Amino acid sequence: MILKVYQPESPLLKRYIACFYILEKSAKERPVTYFTFPSIYTIVTISEQTKTSVTQDKIITTHCPTAPIETNLVCDFNEPVLISYEGKINEITTYFKPLGLNAFIPHDLRHYSSGTFPDFNPHDDYKEVMADILSVADHRERIQALEAYWISKLRPFADPLLEHVLGEMLDTDNLNQSMTKLSHQIGRSRTTINKHFDQHICKSPAQFKKIVRFRAAIQSHLDDKNNIGQAYRVDYFDQSHMIRDFKKLTGFTPKVFFSRITALERNEIKWIFI
Repeated sequence: MILKVYQPESPLLKRYIACFYILEKSAKERPVTYFTFPSIYTIVTISEQTKTSVTQDKIITTHCPTAPIETNLVCDFNEPVLISYEGKINEITTYFKPLGLNAFIPHDLRHYSSGTFPDFNPHDDYKEVMADILSVADHRERIQALEAYWISKLRPFADPLLEHVLGEMLDTDNLNQSMTKLSHQIGRSRTTINKHFDQHICKSPAQFKKIVRFRAAIQSHLDDKNNIGQAYRVDYFDQSHMIRDFKKLTGFTPKVFFSRITALERNEIKWIFI
């Protein structure tokens, strides 16, 4: 299996996109299976000649020579999901930062998010261009073509309220700040904040905040692998709080999770292969 992660080359796109990755697997290789976990990123995946079956906690992508291109959106899952690839796979994925994808689509993100693993087709030329991009043999040229497409679709988008709230929530000094306190601080009701999150993030503020804290705990551990307890002292009220959230978001205790995690990028891609 080939798995390569790329940072955006375009300074314009760095504001919106965290990274890309290319995943390729030959037909002769054994199936690839891993757990993926809730993320604050909005993830857009395209693959050719595949057929994907989806259940509540498992996604199986299988090579299918007669199948059209698959283009999917991942923005609204809050529990671990088992991913499995069987047969030949050619896939490219974009990790959009919070609110990032909203600048490239004509409707609110919620418009595209119906279902567990929804088909994503935001523009009339989208699938045709994505098929052409997947056919590019050179990986760097493929990423450049994908960047050029996203740049061609860039449009003005702004939500000052969400940008303010996200800035507060992503500040590691505010991880334990309550939403009630935050709403009072910025002078907007929780109902209004919830509405904006639903339209443009497809998560509730509580879900988003829980994932931010979880991801911060992972990074805290990766920065100091000899001290698992550091994560809860920095980001959680106590150790039982940390264990409860980790079991909900990963299915594992923190000790087991940290012993098995594979970090493919500093902040974005963290999987457990099985």
